[in-house]
Amino acid sequence: MTPDFHQTAHHVSDPRVDLAVQRTQLACDRTLLAWIRTSFAVITAGVAFDKGAQWLHEARLAAGTALVRTGHLAGLTMTGVSVLLLVIVTRDYLLTVRGLAEVNHRKPPRVTPALAASVVVIVFGCAAFVLLIFSP
Repeated sequence: MTPDFHQTAHHVSDPRVDLAVQRTQLACDRTLLAWIRTSFAVITAGVAFDKGAQWLHEARLAAGTALVRTGHLAGLTMTGVSVLLLVIVTRDYLLTVRGLAEVNHRKPPRVTPALAASVVVIVFGCAAFVLLIFSP
């Protein structure tokens, strides 16, 4: 009976390949964490900009110099685009992690810390987006 190819390939794999895959995985984690940090900052800035624009708009309405009815568009755009980009980057991260796991003939991890952080920021961003839509 011949041994399974994947089992023998795993046992006789080159340690340099394993280390290269590990370095690539860590680089992917760092890249996703940078996207998370940037997205979180832009979401927060979008909410702050929306509330600042709302305060400024109310002052202009009171003075009778307002040109538009609402100032939500900029804050909504910043928040929505940031969440959308983070979703796209997280999807690419998952595809890369699966590909790297196939190189090592292993199962991809279900949840990595970077993936969990990304999901938390996506949920936060969606909640902030919905609150901005329905805020007066």
